[in-house]
Amino acid sequence: MITDTQSYSQVIRDSLFATVVQLPFFASFKARRSKQLPMQEPILPYLGVYIIGEEMPADGDPNAGDIRFIHMLRIGFQVIIENNDPVQSELYLDQAFWAIMNGLWTDTGLTNMIETEMPDNTRIEGVERGTRRHVWGTMGSTQEKPIGELEYIATIKYRSEWYPGNFPDLLRIHEEVVPMADDGSVPDASVVQRIIVEYEFTPQAMEARNARRSARAAREAYEREKGVAREAYAAVTPRPCRPPR
Repeated sequence: MITDTQSYSQVIRDSLFATVVQLPFFASFKARRSKQLPMQEPILPYLGVYIIGEEMPADGDPNAGDIRFIHMLRIGFQVIIENNDPVQSELYLDQAFWAIMNGLWTDTGLTNMIETEMPDNTRIEGVERGTRRHVWGTMGSTQEKPIGELEYIATIKYRSEWYPGNFPDLLRIHEEVVPMADDGSVPDASVVQRIIVEYEFTPQAMEARNARRSARAAREAYEREKGVAREAYAAVTPRPCRPPR
């Protein structure tokens, strides 16, 4: 399973990226999932899908039950185009925004809360909020290439629960019973004899106990069958006639 080594947030981001890059609108775009590499002019038009950040408040009281989180995952979508016409540039960025909205949030393979197409059936509860803005600037060695940029950040909500594990095995219980003294204290062992009982839960002890139970159950079944046979025999066997006195 992917989620054995990767977080649900990573799975969600990669699933959103895989869906967006297949939309017809972005067929000619260069796409990346990280801002590590520098932006360069030849890669325009450009599409980026990033993990911007993640907040994880407690799900319920933090000191009650297992550790649970409500994840607020912020996924950023970046679209950069080159266009020296401000009106057309803004219209094109708006088309990109609308393609993302329609391509992602109407896809039941991503938004179904029972069964999704994301790896390991990773699910989200919904999109908590979104922010959008347009940024204008220039690019190139001489900064003469006018560009328009769409920045859309969606805050995606999901939950996780972390169960404790690696408990030590309970192999033995030692119990001592002793009457309390009149003053409420525990008498010394030299004064009052203890009743000591020990319960063992080792594999060997459990096997022996199961064997005793099986033997006892077999004996009880045999006795029941023998009783039934006696009753059946008594019902069909005629009683001897006694001679008259």
